[in-house]
Amino acid sequence: MGREESEGPSGEPGKDYIAIDTAELERLAGEEVVIAIVKVAPLKVQTRVAKAAHHLQRAIHLEGVDDEMGAIRLIAAEEELVVAIFEWLKLNSEHFPEHRDFVAKQKNHLVKLAFTPVLGQMAVVFEDFLRHGIAPTGLEGFASWQIKPGVKGGRVVLQLFAEDEKHLIDINPLDVSISVDDEHDDSVVASLYREFLERLPDTGGNRVKRFVTERADYRNKLLYAEDGQSYSMAETLGEVRMVVERDLKRLLWCLAALLTNRPLAMSWGSVSQFLALYRRVLTDAKVLSPSKPESDSSLT
Repeated sequence: MGREESEGPSGEPGKDYIAIDTAELERLAGEEVVIAIVKVAPLKVQTRVAKAAHHLQRAIHLEGVDDEMGAIRLIAAEEELVVAIFEWLKLNSEHFPEHRDFVAKQKNHLVKLAFTPVLGQMAVVFEDFLRHGIAPTGLEGFASWQIKPGVKGGRVVLQLFAEDEKHLIDINPLDVSISVDDEHDDSVVASLYREFLERLPDTGGNRVKRFVTERADYRNKLLYAEDGQSYSMAETLGEVRMVVERDLKRLLWCLAALLTNRPLAMSWGSVSQFLALYRRVLTDAKVLSPSKPESDSSLT
């Protein structure tokens, strides 16, 4: 795809255009995914994706030159893709579970930088069955189906294949729901939350708050001195890039899936489970009030 033009401050075609190289985003998620995003995304979303591409490209050029500023650029790229998702949720609130409580705080670094670790928890589950496939109900041990993500007709889909590689059906990824035996959806989210906690270092006290705060404070410690001390990166930019680029790839696939599909129901499916888990993390990190959103009381 190469380069994408992003409309500038004037908002007028042909004026104040900035050329953005999308090649690095395509390297991470594939050209079809980036094209699917750009073709469907409204301007509010496109500009965030364009800026994320810009930050990633600049970060790569800074490797070995200014690793700390490169790391800050990578963090900014992650935040821009999160805001792109927030903007799409705001524009399509009638199709998605309640989200106003955290989307309203999209300028808060804690809110933005808590998003990707929660997405990572969901990705652990999805990537496991993408890797190993699933067994049809009642045929466990006798047959298995393989699932591959892809883009067909401009939509992100999960392609289901039989053992003989025969294509069976394409599934809307937003209509997939994580299940644990016969547990209620609330119990599934609670299970995902426990697994999320297990991944955090046991530092005592409120582990979630400490993790979210320290993750958001990383950029501040690189940028600013404190009374009597200052910090420098212990990692190389290359090491930081490995982690952040994995997260950027997940965010791009997530954004493409949201842009090109609608969930079957607002209160069911992977989007509903993700937002419930994300809200739980933000609440326990003391970023959100523990009160339940009026129109979404079943999700928390």
